[in-house]
Amino acid sequence: MILKVPGSLGFILLLTACVLPVEIDTERRGDSVIISGQLSNLAGQSVVFVGITADIERLPYPVSNAVIDLYADDLLAGSYVEDQSNTGKYILQDYEGVPGKTYRIHVTLPDGRTYESLPEKMPEDSGEVDSYYEIVKDEEFIDYEGILVRQPVVKIYANGVLPAPKNRFIRWTVEEVFILFGGPSGPVTPPPCFVTQLADPQSIVLLDRQFLTATQYPHQLVAIRVVDYTFEFRHYFVTYQSALTREAFEYWRNVDILVSQSGSIFDTPPAVINGNISNTTDESERVFGYFEAAHQTLHRVLLTRDDFPFPLNFSSCNSSTGVPPRRCSDCLSVRNASHVRPPWF
Repeated sequence: MILKVPGSLGFILLLTACVLPVEIDTERRGDSVIISGQLSNLAGQSVVFVGITADIERLPYPVSNAVIDLYADDLLAGSYVEDQSNTGKYILQDYEGVPGKTYRIHVTLPDGRTYESLPEKMPEDSGEVDSYYEIVKDEEFIDYEGILVRQPVVKIYANGVLPAPKNRFIRWTVEEVFILFGGPSGPVTPPPCFVTQLADPQSIVLLDRQFLTATQYPHQLVAIRVVDYTFEFRHYFVTYQSALTREAFEYWRNVDILVSQSGSIFDTPPAVINGNISNTTDESERVFGYFEAAHQTLHRVLLTRDDFPFPLNFSSCNSSTGVPPRRCSDCLSVRNASHVRPPWF
């Protein structure tokens, strides 16, 4: 079964490989707590986001200065540390999840409220993944406003070598990392920025391999990215293949039901998205989000402007006409930008 989670209404849960936005209808309820993230076997991929929902359609308000402790088999294993360049994003440093161990987090907000996730046992294996891209000069699709448009895109495909059958639930996500140059003019050249984000934030691809006997799952489309100024320099796509617990898979399956189902009163009612995080002293409080222990593998592909079989026409900082965008003078103004270069970039 392949599920694709499209965009919808409301706020944004931040999850998975880095920070994954998936829009979910929460009836525009403000002041609700969001705690979303994961523990991974891969270095640098254990991330938790903490926020408060807004009353209108906008990003949640990030919560700073939270304390997030990780427990492995009920023993304190480490603490997530807030990313100084991204408020509300917490990273677990110098720790990699161990397959077969059971993990949970304990979160204390600055106001003293405490939350815990249910224990999750990390799957034993995630198989292997290879990825490749296809450049399409004139792709027809519906944009976020429902308008039919034609634009050049990059399509990312995954060739998955599946893990042992007991690791039944698989998810593919694609992260992108690109470089930007831009900073205040002066005698010292400012350092470049590196931006890490989801390549196709409205798409999550899930596989339940219950009735699948094959050991490989090739040519799976996992992301579509519109070509823009971010391809001016080095642009990486990182495809993650994650083995999930049944509970995590059901969570994402319910997300799909909620955001995609419509029809008559005779339809099955949309699923209520129940996460695995709760207030330790007030069980009646509804908390959004999910903390998962995911076993992951990855594959990277690199694109530069020389890889495109057609000229790239976009607004560049070197343009002599018009007012240059803010990123040209301050690359840190781009969301998720940082001066920290990934070690593999």
